Amino acid sequence: MKRIKRIKILICIFMIMTALTFAGCADQTVHDGEENAHQTQTQTPVPESKDDSRKEETQQQPAKPDAKPETETEPETKSETESEMTTDNYGPVKVSQIDYDSFQSRMTDEEWEGFKQYFPVLKENAAFELTDFGEYTALDKDGSITEDSINTVFRRYDPKETTDLSRYVKAYAENDIEEMMIREVRVFDLDQDGIQELIVEWTPVGDFLVLHCENEKFYGWEIMYRGFEVLQTSGVYLSSGGAACNHWKHIRFDSGSWIEETLAVGDWGEYYISGEAVDEDTYLRQIDTYQTGDVTGYEPKRCADEITG
Repeated sequence: MKRIKRIKILICIFMIMTALTFAGCADQTVHDGEENAHQTQTQTPVPESKDDSRKEETQQQPAKPDAKPETETEPETKSETESEMTTDNYGPVKVSQIDYDSFQSRMTDEEWEGFKQYFPVLKENAAFELTDFGEYTALDKDGSITEDSINTVFRRYDPKETTDLSRYVKAYAENDIEEMMIREVRVFDLDQDGIQELIVEWTPVGDFLVLHCENEKFYGWEIMYRGFEVLQTSGVYLSSGGAACNHWKHIRFDSGSWIEETLAVGDWGEYYISGEAVDEDTYLRQIDTYQTGDVTGYEPKRCADEITG
């Protein structure tokens, strides 16, 4: 009996100890879980920002050999300023103040050689025979003299006087007008005869002087600015009497005279090619063949001593 009682007591003690053991394990498991969660939260790395990531990549990657520091932008600004100062030296210049050698680096070899042949006129004020666009003999398509402006295909300009470039100074100085200066020059063989003409554009009036050299003599043809516009590499230019009056022309030098040929005319809805009436479409197709690109012009540059002075 006593033995059975002891066994019951032992069983109770065992059950109590087992219960206490399980309770302690549960508490430890909860504690361990909380501690692990806390450690995990503490040790989780903070994501890098985009800027930090870029910095790290920049530090790891070697610098490019052609990379330029930002501080080099200042010399570029200085270079632009110097370029503007150089450009300011170009523009309308008096004949006596032009740096003629400055054209050589800008012109083609052919243009430069053609330009130099007119140095006696430009530098030494050599004389030339001049014709004026206002005085001419009208000729029809067969070369016969005519008084009918519609039938006029050719205009022959004969020499009127012998003069030099000083006339452009004297003529306007007497009328209290600013001395004429050269705005632009072109060197171009107008009639493809192997002789380069010099085309001088004046300012402030805007007229043109075309010079031709032959047998060491000089010949000039003077024309107002609206009579010699948009000179093309085809040798054709536009003589305009207004928006609705356009004459496409060509000029050549022949035995001491200038011969101007009217190739096509558009005049207030009437159209002509070589003096013959045509429709508008035919006229437009014809003038398209003339437009081959502008002849290059060059602005003069003042001599260095004139600039510093």
